[in-house]
This record gives sequence, structure tokens and C-alpha cells, in this order.
Amino acid sequence: MNRCLALLVLVVLPASLPAQAPQKNRDSTGIDIESDLFHWPAAERRKHLDFERVLNRVPDPKRIRGYHDLLACEPHPAGSPGDRRTAERLKKLFKELGLEASLHEVHVYLSHFKGAEVEIVAPVNETLCIREKALDEDPQTRHPGLGPGWNTYGATGEVTGQVVYVNYGTRTDFRELKKRGVVLKGNIAVARYGKLYRGYKVKYAEEAGVAGLLLYSDPADYGYGRGIMYPEGGYANPYYIQRGSIRTLPYPGDPLTPGVEATQSAERLDPGAVALPKIPVQPLGWDAAHRILSRMKGPAVPSGWQGGLPLAYRLTGGKDLRVRLHVEQERRITRTWNVIGILQGAVWPEQKVIVGCHHDAWGFGASDPLAGMIAEVEVIRSFAEAARKGRRPARTLVFAAWAAEEAGMVGSTEWVEAHGEDLRKNAVAYINLDMAAMGTSFRAGAVPSLRRIVAAASRAVVQPGGPEGQTVYDAWLARTKKPARAGEPRFGDVGGGSDHIGFYCHLGIPVVGLGGGGSRGVSYHSSYDTLAWYRKIVGDDYQAAAMVARVVNVLAARLACAPVVPLDPVRIARHMRTHLTSISRLGEAVGMTTSFESFDHHYGGTLERPATRPPSGISLEFGTLAATTVVFEKYARSVNDRLVKAVAGGRLKGARLDRVNALLMAMDRAWLHDPGLPGRPWYKNLYAATDEDSGYAAWTLPVLRHALKHQDRKALIEATELYSGVLRRLTGLLEKLEKEIEG
Repeated sequence: MNRCLALLVLVVLPASLPAQAPQKNRDSTGIDIESDLFHWPAAERRKHLDFERVLNRVPDPKRIRGYHDLLACEPHPAGSPGDRRTAERLKKLFKELGLEASLHEVHVYLSHFKGAEVEIVAPVNETLCIREKALDEDPQTRHPGLGPGWNTYGATGEVTGQVVYVNYGTRTDFRELKKRGVVLKGNIAVARYGKLYRGYKVKYAEEAGVAGLLLYSDPADYGYGRGIMYPEGGYANPYYIQRGSIRTLPYPGDPLTPGVEATQSAERLDPGAVALPKIPVQPLGWDAAHRILSRMKGPAVPSGWQGGLPLAYRLTGGKDLRVRLHVEQERRITRTWNVIGILQGAVWPEQKVIVGCHHDAWGFGASDPLAGMIAEVEVIRSFAEAARKGRRPARTLVFAAWAAEEAGMVGSTEWVEAHGEDLRKNAVAYINLDMAAMGTSFRAGAVPSLRRIVAAASRAVVQPGGPEGQTVYDAWLARTKKPARAGEPRFGDVGGGSDHIGFYCHLGIPVVGLGGGGSRGVSYHSSYDTLAWYRKIVGDDYQAAAMVARVVNVLAARLACAPVVPLDPVRIARHMRTHLTSISRLGEAVGMTTSFESFDHHYGGTLERPATRPPSGISLEFGTLAATTVVFEKYARSVNDRLVKAVAGGRLKGARLDRVNALLMAMDRAWLHDPGLPGRPWYKNLYAATDEDSGYAAWTLPVLRHALKHQDRKALIEATELYSGVLRRLTGLLEKLEKEIEG
């Protein structure tokens, strides 16, 4: 019988669960051996701590600086000659450090810039600059390989028209323009970057009938509104241009081969049938945008639409202001390469922990992505040196440098699709390091099952520049203004925008993205993302990258070496309950759900349904799901407590240990739904997906959110049953785990 349904009395847990027992059995560095290393038998914990210390004696800021010089020596956009040379450099470096290294070639549909022009044609004739100015203070900005700004997958075309200012180009902004009677069809829109993924600005502009789109970085968001501009400070100057992909397909990776690896002979979709942008789009610096906006004569903008330029922002330019936009791009099948390095595990070589960061960049990429890649390389050196001394990880470590991330997580998605069956069975976790070392203020976004181990790893590393004895965890917690749980730093939810998507959203593999921030500046996707900018703004001491490398060393070592995989089933239940509470409040606003708080009032505190539906259209199904989640959480805590005791006593060995690990790894996979999400079949994870309207943000419990967003009562009922099915699967896994623990 289903354990949750067998427990008929609903025990409502407090919103904030009791903190863990006071830490004890600390070693000399402050690590709580019992609490942080409970996935090892008690007798083996100090030996593993010694291994972590061996790893963390390796990271060397001077070596990391050398990697930065090597990898940020030339522009290397995806598919360019510099891209190939960068991949070869990384392959050689991986081999020299001691990995089995190879190139994974993919043949993907990429855009290539051919030319662009933006000019004011009336009331004056003025050609606008579409590339950054070179700076005497930054020699790399004079490199001949740096080109104009552009947005990949923009359509080739030419249009001349009147101008409309659309603020951030959100769906709400376009609704406001329609409400005010502003004519968009056939005109050129000007939108500022921010608030949402740039591709959705293009999508909403297309839907509104806009003929062409200009994107610019407003000084209020990126420049002097935030701080001193580069090169004196770090923030965007008037010529800074943010490049970036503008695709909004319902899947990442190669646009023509969704769900399958993009090999040379792969069967491909007709490019004409793929919903890539159909209007020309061009990014600008705010100097160029100012020349347009300052000539606009129409009505004043609504409250909140005023940017940071020294002028009154207006909705329209009037009939006398006309702009010409010409964009030429070529879309074609292009070769690019993932770089894969492998350090074979000594005990469970078939099981894998993957660490990755992309290698393609819009220019030199000193920050994005290489601030992550240089930390990853030092992690490789740490484990490879230990392996040469006879101390190999128990599980295989896979280190990846992904291709064409900037075009839409292309390389990582193709690798995931190529190895899906093996990864779904054997991958323990994926650690993403995109742009990871941007300061010493540690942060992390992680799926629930990994949050405890990430927090524990940060307790094992000293905070750079902090008071004596302060750990990365201590500093992280001190910066957390409103912790979701007492005594715990705030984690971000896993959303979109980087290479973790294929692992988690498609295959259900637990993921974490981590790094350090705090730098006062912006060079994102611009020609100013150089070594000079990085060393001036982030620091030339490379303490940030060393810190990240040390935290990843500990995290990867625990994931790869713990006899019992350190995945937390309790957090899965706790966070589902938390998100159900927030979703239910959204639903109650439209009369479609009941919250946890009102469930006990309406249903008398049991899982039994009343004979009649309560008033105001409240969903009984949602209430039942809420109650079942609470019971499941209590059960998960009970099983996990017994698991901890069994591990400490060394009772899990051999085939029994293998079965326990398989069950723990299956917990995150239990969220997979083969038909996928509504309108997005590639996204198969029912726990989290990218927000379907913003692209970057996380949508937790996305099928429920989709039903509420569209106020679809039938879909809400179906969604609650779908999630009830997940809980039944999770409960079944817990029941099997309990039997294995008890022996």
C-alpha cells in the first residue's frame, strides 16, 4: 500500500523546520565531520578529509593567471577559426594535466555575421556606430578580430520606418503600448536590455508587428547609473554593446536536430519550418541610441519607463524621424567542438560526476566564460596531481569545455543527447561553472537534492580576505538578508541561460551552478570583456578563481568518493512543499486552488475528500496534492535518518550499497515525464524548467504554473494528478530504500 495514503491523518509541519542538531565532532579546521560527511562510515571520514586537503593545496593563483593568458589570447566566437584554436588549446591542456582528452565534433546550424548598418535618414542623415571604440588603456580592444555588435539568429533584411520606444520590450510593455493606441506595425522599435532574455523582446516585437528592432544598454541599467564607467571604473561606457542569441525555440541545442545528436549525417528539420526570428535585429551602445531617442517628439512615456539618458523619453518619434536598419547574416551548418576530459574512477568507474563550462565567447571572453574555465582547469590539475600520487576518485570525473553555448547551449545539449541513455543511468550530478570567478562573494543555484552538500563544501574553504577563521559559508550566510531557513544561506533556483539545462531539464540529473560575484562592473558580451577589464575590476590576484576551484574540489570529491551518493531526498520534499505554497497563493487570487494554510480548514485535516466541492471554485485535487506532499516529507525525513545511521555503522556494502545508490539517484529522475511540458516536449522535468515568458528565470512545478497562468481549470486538475503520480513514484522509491536500509 502507498505509504503516504496509508497515513490518513495529516500532520502539518511548521513552515520552518527545526534546525539541525548542534554541530559536534569538529576537526581542527571547523568541519563538522559527523554532519558534513555522513555519507561515509564513521571510520572513513577523516581519511576522506585528508584527500580534500591534498586537493586544496594545489590551487595556485599564479597558475590560474597563466591559464587566463592562454585562453583569452584572441576572440573566439562559436564556429570561428579562433573557436577551433581554443578547443585545440584546451584539449592539449587537458592532456598535459593528465586527463584522457578528446574533441566531440558537432555539426550545428549557426548564424554568421556578414554586415549591418543603422542610420537616421530623416530629419538628418547620420550613420550610427555599431561597434565599440578601442581604448588606449586596453590593448586587446584594438584586436582586428573584434567585429561589430550583432545578435545571432537575427533575420537578414532591410527596413526603413518611424520609431517607437518600447521600454524593456516585455509582454506587459507591449500591452501598455497597445492600450495607448501606439502604432507598432511596420515601424522600428527601440528596446533597452534588461528584465528578460533578449530573445523574448524580439518575439514580442514580432507578435506586435514591428518591422525591425534595435536593442541598447541604457546607462541606468548598465552604465553611470550604477557606477564609474570603463576604463576608469568597470561599468558600461557609451559604446558598450551587448551581443547575444535571440532564439526562443522550445528546446536548446542545434535548432535543426531537437532530441538527437547533431552529427554530420543527422536527419534535420527544414530551416524554413523552424521558428527563428523573422525581423532584423541590431544591438547598439547608448551613444547611438541617444542619437535616436533625443530626436523623438511623441508623447511622454508611462511612469517607470524613463531611462538614464539626459532627455525626456517618449513613446514615438513622430513622422519626421525615420531610421533605416539593414542586417545581413548567413545561417549554415557549422562545425564546432566540445572538449571532453576524463579521469577514470577507481571503484565505480561507470558512475560519473561532470564538471563543465563553455569555451566559446563573443570576443576574448575573459569573464564570460573564461572566469569559470580557469577555475575548472585548476580543479582538473588538483585531481590529476592526486591521481598521479595514487589517490584517484572512486567515481569517474568528466571535465567538459562546451561549444556554442552562446548560440543556445548547443554543445552541451548535443553531448547530452548523444549520451542520454548512459547519463540517465550513471550520472550522479553536473556542476556548471559558467563565468564562475567574478568576485569572492560566493553564491549558488542548485536543485534541492544538492543544496546540503553544496553548503557543506563551502564550509570547508576559507573565505578570501575574510576575518581569521571565516569560511566561504560564513561569509555567504552573513550576506543572506532573508534566509529561507534559519541558519542557511539562500540558494537560487535552477533556471535557464546556461549548460545545466540539458542535464536537468531533459535527463533529470541533479545540477548546481556556483561561483563568486561582487565585482562592480559590466563587460557582458562586449568587446570590453578583456584581460585588462577583468584584472582591473575583478582583481589581478586571482583569489576568486582559487576560491571557486577549492569549493569545487570539495564538492566534486564528495560527489565522486562518498560510498553513498550525497543526494538529499528530504530537500526534494521540503522544496516541493514550499513551492506548492507559493503557487497556491497565485491560484487563490483567481479562485483556482487552495493553499496549505486553508487546506486543513476546508478538509478537516485528512486526505479524505468531502462530498461536495467547497465554494469559490477551489481545486480539491490541489488540496489533496498539498496534503500528500506534507506526509511524504515526514516519511522522507524518517527514512533519511535511518539511512544516516546505517551509513555511519558501515552496514551498507557490496550489492546492497549499489541498490541504495541507484534508488537515491532515481529520486531526481522520478520527476521525468516522457511527453514533456505543455508546448515544450523536449523539457521533460516536472520539477523545474525555464520560465516560458522570460527564458532566464526558473519555473518550479512548471505544469502547475502553466495551468494557472492560462487559468485552465481542466489543465490544473490534470497537473495535480500528474504531480500526485510523481509523489507516488517517490514514495515507492522511499519504500524500497527503507527495505534496503533495514536489510
